[in-house]
Amino acid sequence: MMKLKQVFPIFGFVPFLIFILSCGEKEKSIQEYLGYEYAENNHSLLWEISGNGLKTPSYLYGTIHIQRKEVFAYDSIVQKIFDTCSAYAMEISMDEVNPIKAAKMMMLEKPLDQLISPEKYARIDSFFRAETGIGIGLRKTTKPFFLMAQLMQKDIGSDMEMALDLYFFNMAKDQKKKTIGIEKFEEQMAAVDQLTVDEQVDLILKGLGDTTSSMAKFDDLIKVYLEGDLDKMIELSTDTMYPPKFNQAFLIDRNVHMAERIGKHCKDQMTFCAIGAAHLGGPQGVIELMKKDGFTLKPIKTSFRKP
Repeated sequence: MMKLKQVFPIFGFVPFLIFILSCGEKEKSIQEYLGYEYAENNHSLLWEISGNGLKTPSYLYGTIHIQRKEVFAYDSIVQKIFDTCSAYAMEISMDEVNPIKAAKMMMLEKPLDQLISPEKYARIDSFFRAETGIGIGLRKTTKPFFLMAQLMQKDIGSDMEMALDLYFFNMAKDQKKKTIGIEKFEEQMAAVDQLTVDEQVDLILKGLGDTTSSMAKFDDLIKVYLEGDLDKMIELSTDTMYPPKFNQAFLIDRNVHMAERIGKHCKDQMTFCAIGAAHLGGPQGVIELMKKDGFTLKPIKTSFRKP
């Protein structure tokens, strides 16, 4: 790099000084530097976080935990902002998860056939045989909630190697960014455990024979997600099949923790925060909670391209 005394003879002192002063006259904002516009309404998955003592803005992005190419066709500004941030925060950082401990927490204390009635077990076993070609078998020690998640993922389909938040995580590792877990795995498991084993089984049984309407509902959710309609997303994500205690623990209580922790991480460095889009909107969502904490959140104009 040239020293100042090497620069002056080239430009001349006065022109160089004028150049420096003109640069200080109007310093570009991050928004201008990155070249994004604010959205006219709240239909956005990407939000700028500023104020409340932040030296530079950070960003909040709503993800969806599926492996469908539509959700990977995000706006180029999302990538540009991601590349600019020095840290990546996701709900649970893979760096902080102990695989053995996590696997144990997803297991039942006793096999499922010892915890529910023979009639219920027979229906579940028959359902899995029809869906996967084999009965529940060795999976009968897995909590039914996760069995249901596996079946849902199978029905949804996948044409990408991993879900969107994990894709961002791997990209963050490649770019040598700091990776942050907003929550602990144990906290998410505690929310799942709000449902008893019987309640988890009943949710699966309620879904038997209702796959057509369930898939139609999921297609609606994808459409709403791509439109960035956060309010509609909450309506579709808040399933009336779940007991109120589950929705309270899995959505509302977690929103409070995430809003508080995201604020702390953003004060440490410029952070790209990716959480499930259902956590963003509504009066009890992360966006409103962070505003109440003194932050300014503005929606950024984005659009999805055809994958």
